[in-house]
Amino acid sequence: MNSITPDLMAILSSKINGISRQMTYVLQKSARSSIISNARDFSTAVCDGKGEVIALPNGFPVHATNMGLTLRGVFEYHPPSTLKPGDAILNNSPYHGNTHMGDHTIIVPVFFEDEIMFYTTIRAHQADIGNSIPTTYHGMAKDIYEEGALCFPGVKIQKNYEDVEDIIRMCKMRIRVPDIWYGDYSAAVGAARIGEKELIKLTEKYGKETVKIFCREWQKYGDKKMEEEIKKIPSGTWRSESKHDPIADILPDGISVKSTVTVDQEQGKIIVDFTENGDPIKSGYNLCEATVLAAGRTAVLNCLSANDLPLCEGTFSRIEVKMKERGVIGKASFPYSSALATTSLFERAVFAAQLALSQAKEEFGMAEGSSITVPSQPVVSGFDSRYNRPFISQISSGISGGMAVFGHDGYTTFGGVCTGGLSVWNPFEVLEQKYPIQFEMQEIIPDSCGAGKWDGGPGTRIEMKMRDDRVRFVINCDNSKNPARGVKGGKNGRPIYAYRYKESDKENIEDITNTFIDVELEPKEIFISESAAGGGLGDPFERDPELIRHRVREGWLSLKKAKEVYGVVIDTTNERYIVNYEETRELRNRRVLK
Repeated sequence: MNSITPDLMAILSSKINGISRQMTYVLQKSARSSIISNARDFSTAVCDGKGEVIALPNGFPVHATNMGLTLRGVFEYHPPSTLKPGDAILNNSPYHGNTHMGDHTIIVPVFFEDEIMFYTTIRAHQADIGNSIPTTYHGMAKDIYEEGALCFPGVKIQKNYEDVEDIIRMCKMRIRVPDIWYGDYSAAVGAARIGEKELIKLTEKYGKETVKIFCREWQKYGDKKMEEEIKKIPSGTWRSESKHDPIADILPDGISVKSTVTVDQEQGKIIVDFTENGDPIKSGYNLCEATVLAAGRTAVLNCLSANDLPLCEGTFSRIEVKMKERGVIGKASFPYSSALATTSLFERAVFAAQLALSQAKEEFGMAEGSSITVPSQPVVSGFDSRYNRPFISQISSGISGGMAVFGHDGYTTFGGVCTGGLSVWNPFEVLEQKYPIQFEMQEIIPDSCGAGKWDGGPGTRIEMKMRDDRVRFVINCDNSKNPARGVKGGKNGRPIYAYRYKESDKENIEDITNTFIDVELEPKEIFISESAAGGGLGDPFERDPELIRHRVREGWLSLKKAKEVYGVVIDTTNERYIVNYEETRELRNRRVLK
């Protein structure tokens, strides 16, 4: 048997994708930390017997478009011929194909009749990783030693379905919340084992040779579909860049991430080139091979209009990503830290490549969105007197400010370009039970959207009050000095701000906006986050007046901005909120004449 029927291809694809989704549900329902169980900061994927991604139904772009690379990093120490049923590998090393130390990746080989048919993979962000300060994002770390995290460069953590107790004991000793970590680890391994079990059943049902043929043909199908999509794009080369905010004492002028994108229509190939960027820097902002690869692939996939591309290695293989062997936007260079490799400059790399490729076709138009690194995304830690126990975790909230794209406004609950919109804001009621923080407010910031024919998503204001305990906030931020850019006549989004004040002294509000914030908040002290808004796309004077009317009525937009920026006059007589089309036409025509 050398071929497979189209209907069986569709069945097997759906079944394998379904198994990956089942792994997702198991992990989210059984994890202990809020960052996994509520915010859903994890991804699952199934790789074929060669270690190449075959099913990626709902993973973060930064986590999963590079999963094959992570397996190759493991094979360096554990060649497939040495693996056995019951093994599980832990990889969190950015020097060995992983994303950053904060993402623990569990890899389980799936055997059938003594042959590896698949690998189940789960990459999950941790509440704590044993860093020198209580955060999984130590942006100020000059190297891996100052970062301080436990590094697992493809380490066997289970043998014969049993934990390697020496490693478990080491983790429990070093990680700040050992019970939470072990609960998350057990949930991840359990989810991977569920995937293993189901893939074995699938292979038993359809036969080993049929499954192997499917994997081979599915990769070919992805390659063919991607080639067809690229051939719709004109050949050419385009350049762009995206600038990150200054980083105190490290990059006082900020850093511009440069990208050159080339489309070869004849070959059906896209090249995303990041080699113009500089050398590694003494901080945690360096990217790594996995995240540069993901940045290039994410940018291209975001621009394409096709929604039926198979998310597999065959599809990804049509996107070549060039990077330096040693670079801030390149392969991780030991001992330089890549603590923030999944956010910050990763997002700037995606935006730079998107802005470059969007010049190829009008319908690829895309502005910049908000960074995921907003003040309402702190890693919080301390001691909760209610339960007489320490706590640490990242809060996921307020990540709005989606980028405007051709034909659509920016997504309000954006979640950052690294998550592909899959990140979930933590329910405040759950956070208030878990941590000694009370959420006083969450609201859209009026007039914050980057104006355009299509608006960027708005910014969000969140107020958090400390209850009866001190809480340490560690935050990395962007979009203060360099807000999300509008393009093709669109306006920039509103920048971020962070404030603190004491409940007893509401008049004395301290502005603590910075690229790196590390503060200890006192009981009854209030922290305010104002997240960034997305950039707009196109001329605001071309925006549909009825959309303006709706946003004015809902309180997202002021009458003044509606008139001055969009050229729309709203009549609010008797609170009717009706567009005055005569004055609107006159106002818009007046600008055209100028």
